[in-house]
Amino acid sequence: MSSSAASPGVPYLHGFGARYDLPIALSLYISAAAAVVVVSFLLVAVFAGGRLGEEAVKYPRRELIRLRGQPAADALAAAAGAFGIAFLLAIILTGWLGAGTPERNPAEYMLWIYFWAGLVMLSGLLGPLWDAVNPFLTLHRVLNLGRRQAAGAGNDRLASVGLWPAVALYFAFACFELTSGYANRPWLVASLAAAYTVLTLLGMQVYGAGSWLRHFEFFTVLFSIVSRFAPIQVEEGQVYLRPPGAGLLDPWPSGWDRVTFLILMLSTLAFDGLLATPLWRGVVADLAPYWQPLGAFGTFAVRTFGLLDVTLLFLAIFVSCVRMVIFYGGVRVESVQTVTAFALTLVPIALVYNAAHNYSYLIVQSQGLIPLLADPFGRGWHLLPVQRVQPSFALAQASTVWYVQVVLIVIGHVVAVLLAHLRAGERFRAARNVLLSQYPMLLLMVAYTTLSLWILAQPITD
Repeated sequence: MSSSAASPGVPYLHGFGARYDLPIALSLYISAAAAVVVVSFLLVAVFAGGRLGEEAVKYPRRELIRLRGQPAADALAAAAGAFGIAFLLAIILTGWLGAGTPERNPAEYMLWIYFWAGLVMLSGLLGPLWDAVNPFLTLHRVLNLGRRQAAGAGNDRLASVGLWPAVALYFAFACFELTSGYANRPWLVASLAAAYTVLTLLGMQVYGAGSWLRHFEFFTVLFSIVSRFAPIQVEEGQVYLRPPGAGLLDPWPSGWDRVTFLILMLSTLAFDGLLATPLWRGVVADLAPYWQPLGAFGTFAVRTFGLLDVTLLFLAIFVSCVRMVIFYGGVRVESVQTVTAFALTLVPIALVYNAAHNYSYLIVQSQGLIPLLADPFGRGWHLLPVQRVQPSFALAQASTVWYVQVVLIVIGHVVAVLLAHLRAGERFRAARNVLLSQYPMLLLMVAYTTLSLWILAQPITD
């Protein structure tokens, strides 16, 4: 969630409150976290080094329940779809008709905290929740009740464009949140939500629901990737239990569009954190003679080019790392397929960074919605007795935030190390080659750990 900073030098706020004096130097925390990642690499090499070929990416799963054909499951699916539509309508209506200030308008809380931060994390923990609550798909089905499926409707008419439309829309959404300075305007949030809904419904109507959702609808693409990490898998109406993260080893189409989308998941979060660092403020100050004469557009331009540069830098570093992985793997493999496969191993890092970065939003600022439920449109109503509810900071002291962030970052990178090693075992099929190939990935994981903790530390620690 963005602030309305008037210049690119003012960081977006995450509401941490008092800063925290670390009992030891930040460099020692970072060194310890990096050491844990290195030790995990050694343990994985010892205990998982013998898993090679297809065996490396196989995992156990347990059948839990069959959903297809169950009346209770159908009723639950209908209720979830209705909830998704109601949530979307609430964002649009309160954004248009409610208070003009973001802290008094439910639309801001619902979009940026409950949906954008909360649902992403829940999908990584629980599974494909978006498939159940997707309001666009539910509205499409309602609009097409009683209609026959057109001939050829099952064809993927947009297959030739890949995920590039979703990449473009994801980047545009990130710019609205992080670089425009207008993400805290409820009326604009509502208008864009309504416009995107119309665009999505028209696209689904013209090109087919499945095709549009797979290639243009970036929320669907994002949640389909995130839910691969979850221990709950839903496949053809059957629910399975699997090890967390194992779904990221499942087959996935390859392509630079998919790699770019995955890198955006990391770079947008990193840039959001970077805005609160002295490094960014220094860059902005150095560029002041160029952007200040442009006024508000200068603010937007500096931040947008900054986001683009961070994304391209992340992409270049990752691709270079995987090129070294392939070189040391000693086996001829298809380059794009391998880069795509290893890109999926970055998803745990994106998930834990999302949780760490948005911790205060989810724990404290999410509570700001509760008193607004009494009067969501700012009309002086008293629908519920919650007007005087005050947010609790019990779980959001700066020290608590810091230690939670450290633990989350370390866990995410350890899981990524394991997944990358298993993926290498599948690709290179010899224990020595697998071990050699993973040294570049280890360096990358240590670098990510260091950068993540440094960025997270800036707003809350001294």
